[in-house]
Amino acid sequence: MISDSAPDILTQLRAATAVAHRQLEEQIDLPKVCADHVSYVRLLEDFLGLFEPFEESLQMIAGWEEQGFHWSERAKTPMLREDLRVLGRSEAELEALPRCTDLPRPASLAEAFGCAYVLEGSTLGGRHILGVLAKTDVPGEARHYFSSYGENVAARWRAFCAMLAQFPNTDADAGAMAAMAVQTFDKFGSWLCHQR
Repeated sequence: MISDSAPDILTQLRAATAVAHRQLEEQIDLPKVCADHVSYVRLLEDFLGLFEPFEESLQMIAGWEEQGFHWSERAKTPMLREDLRVLGRSEAELEALPRCTDLPRPASLAEAFGCAYVLEGSTLGGRHILGVLAKTDVPGEARHYFSSYGENVAARWRAFCAMLAQFPNTDADAGAMAAMAVQTFDKFGSWLCHQR
């Protein structure tokens, strides 16, 4: 069991993923990419090719709703699809985009929550990117992904952190989450850099 003196799961996840997170930010300079309309569209296409198969695979794992996590409220794929439609991509073009096949393969809900930590954490930087997009010709209707939960970003993140705090009941669960979170950052970096 996790002792009272052990670092909380969020602290463990942040520490475990710090290097991988920083490497991904260095590999993909989001403010620079989003400042250019063409690069922004390509980024969203790359994100769709990554998020859609990943979210589909994660949803196959049982137990999310019992933890309070509802994919109908948190999936990023619909946001990306809507942004790309606004930017002129047809449904046929969206379906023709390459999809990532080298994804993390969590085998338990604990591991899946490690993946979700990366997905949900990505919403926190959205406000900064929205500031970048405000200086471009990208229409406001094509900013759903980076707007994510709108004014509820902080509240949604706190709710997710509460799920994390209640979920792992063993050191093995916490370790599984951390290992899968690191792998998620690494796989994201590999896909996005390969697509550039």
